[in-house]
Amino acid sequence: MPIIWRYLLKNYFQVFFLCVTGFISILLVTRVQEIARLTALTSKLAIILLFTLCQIPYILPIAIPISGLISAILLMQRLSYTHELTAFRSSGLSVKSISTPLLMAAFLLSVANFVIAAEITPRCRLYSRDLIQNVTIINPLFLMKKTKLIKLQDSYVDMKMTQLGKEAKDVIFAVKNHSNDRLSLMTAKKFVIQNNLMTGKNVTLISHIAQEDPSLYDHLVIENQETMSTSASALSALMQKTTQTLGFEHLTLKNILATFSDPTAKPKTLKRAQFELYRRLFFPIITFAFTLLGFSMGMQIGRGRKKKGIYLAILLSAFTFICSIAAKSYHLSPHKVIFFYFIPIPLLFFVSFYFQKRILGGVE
Repeated sequence: MPIIWRYLLKNYFQVFFLCVTGFISILLVTRVQEIARLTALTSKLAIILLFTLCQIPYILPIAIPISGLISAILLMQRLSYTHELTAFRSSGLSVKSISTPLLMAAFLLSVANFVIAAEITPRCRLYSRDLIQNVTIINPLFLMKKTKLIKLQDSYVDMKMTQLGKEAKDVIFAVKNHSNDRLSLMTAKKFVIQNNLMTGKNVTLISHIAQEDPSLYDHLVIENQETMSTSASALSALMQKTTQTLGFEHLTLKNILATFSDPTAKPKTLKRAQFELYRRLFFPIITFAFTLLGFSMGMQIGRGRKKKGIYLAILLSAFTFICSIAAKSYHLSPHKVIFFYFIPIPLLFFVSFYFQKRILGGVE
């Protein structure tokens, strides 16, 4: 490897890894509440560390392109300010020769980002979900209490948690019975979990018996118990069995592609699979495009330190992520998804080559 390549790549990756580390730190700070809830439920350090590590791939598909953009801009600005770029070109190196190692690194990062977005992140999502469910398998109160980790579908819960996952007072739990399309209600003065046994005080259960004649009202069944107890782990398993669903964000690329060859797949399912496929292709493409943009926007040939390139790079990157958010809003419309995901790509390449052409022509 030429010395100039080693010099450029060393400076590029120094800033790149620093930026990625910063984004990961920000992510872990935003996820500290979920990690704290898991810590309150288990004292096993291995499970807590595994869950924390599984959060990292969530942000990498976004962090890698932005870090590549920042690294390329800072590197080229430093080469311009210290006149190293002028010295390279005076010694016979073209802009194409200088950009080659950076673009090769961007291509490898794009491949790595594709692997992360398509394979690693879905597996980590599924594994972190399994960790949470394994911890809460003996804790139905934690399942009943709606959190960002696990949510019960078609249900309403209101309770006062005095000890997280151990004791709850003034419990109101309403859930939809899908077998007869009716609601069931349970109230209790207090629930306590101890030694895998869930004990309730002053419990009221309200259910119903459907009438064969649709013109008549259902019979309500009201049951009051001063004390009741049941297996906490069995109740948790029953609650999770009815609420476990896997979205396409939990599936690997192979499973998503298999959806298109499934003759029984519904049109809505195929549209969601297309959206997830386009989303996973979007991140590796912008990884390369952002590095190219940063290389072009960071070059300067004048004596003054102008900020126009930085402002334009920020504007284009913001526009790219706004388009990705818009594409997510139209996830059931494949044509709109393609439009919003890939309309920034030609613009990024056009602006990059246009500014490079101006620099080569001596215009800043």
